[in-house]
Amino acid sequence: MHRSIIHTSSLTLAAGTLLSAVPAMAETSFVTDVSIGVGASTNPYLENGPVDSTGSVSISVAPRLVVTESVTTFKLRGYARLEEYEEDFRTNNGYGLSGSVDHELSERTQLRGRLGYSGSILGVNDAFFNPPEVFDDNFLPIIADDIALNGLDQRRHTVQTGIGITHSLTELDSISADAGVSLIRFSGGGVQNEYNFFNQNLGYSRIISDRTSIGASVGFGQVNYLGQRQGDSTIITPSVNISHQLSEDFTLSASAGVSFANSKNLIGTSKSQDFSGSLSLCRTTETGNLCLSGSRSTSPTSFDGVRSQTSFTLGYSQQLNRDDSLTFNAGYSRSSNSVFGISDDFDYLRTSATYNRRFTDRISGFVSAGYSDSFQSGINRRANTQVSVGIRFTLGNNR
Repeated sequence: MHRSIIHTSSLTLAAGTLLSAVPAMAETSFVTDVSIGVGASTNPYLENGPVDSTGSVSISVAPRLVVTESVTTFKLRGYARLEEYEEDFRTNNGYGLSGSVDHELSERTQLRGRLGYSGSILGVNDAFFNPPEVFDDNFLPIIADDIALNGLDQRRHTVQTGIGITHSLTELDSISADAGVSLIRFSGGGVQNEYNFFNQNLGYSRIISDRTSIGASVGFGQVNYLGQRQGDSTIITPSVNISHQLSEDFTLSASAGVSFANSKNLIGTSKSQDFSGSLSLCRTTETGNLCLSGSRSTSPTSFDGVRSQTSFTLGYSQQLNRDDSLTFNAGYSRSSNSVFGISDDFDYLRTSATYNRRFTDRISGFVSAGYSDSFQSGINRRANTQVSVGIRFTLGNNR
């Protein structure tokens, strides 16, 4: 409990310190959301075997700082959450902090930088309940859910940083280059593997109409597992992409390519090829958003090396009236095609729905319900059904 309070205080202090250092002419927004709630869960950590249901009390803090000058935008976002259970469950605490800088070097050239850290227990469904906007517009690679580690009570620490540049060759053509590193670590022992993931990406894009743009890119990834040679991999992914404005409200974006992976094993090197791609269809209106997306990629994991990661997500939000809003999230993911073929496929399903009611400009209430389950051969695991109710306070100022 004491350590979580320290993390929470540190996030707010860091944002406040940066706020005080901002020049007076900059446009600055500093807001903090504080949420307090009570809930109940049937299996909060998706543990194996028989598990008793439990009640809980939670508190979360999410500060957000945005500083905008003439050619530079800086964002700092933090998140800390603590949940105590009435039964004999480990305290659930998660925290994260991310910063981003976007700078217009000239009318044709833009620079960007990202740095982020998060720490959480794998398999917990927190991110689907009033999800905090911690990692914003992040061009760094998405870290795999590592759903094979669900139910093992493993805390993962993730550090990501990267830089990028985009340059417009003409009014229609542009090129981009990005480079980053992701560090994955765990607290305590277990079956999981820690690793470093270095990535680079080169891309080209061309606007072919006022509604459509096309492009191509190639990604290079290097995976280094700590303390072992087995699993170290090189991943190369060439792809093509398209973005199209179907109508005033609907946007379609898609990419398709192939991932080529070379991975070290005990006797040599294993090679694999797999489809890599994504599809996103989104509708945005003045009162709501709806987005359906899917993706498949070859990514490093902390169990059984590099694997194919397939996911589908559905997000929906609607402002019902001035004070009431509704959000719904659903996601399905599968981890499959291990390069070494040691483990079976793993599947993970999670959903949540949240109703929000605004009482004043700074105080609102929420009611959430959700479901999550993880599936793998030979594992008997009770699904988690979760409900929570609480109140949220918004603190801060704009200037």
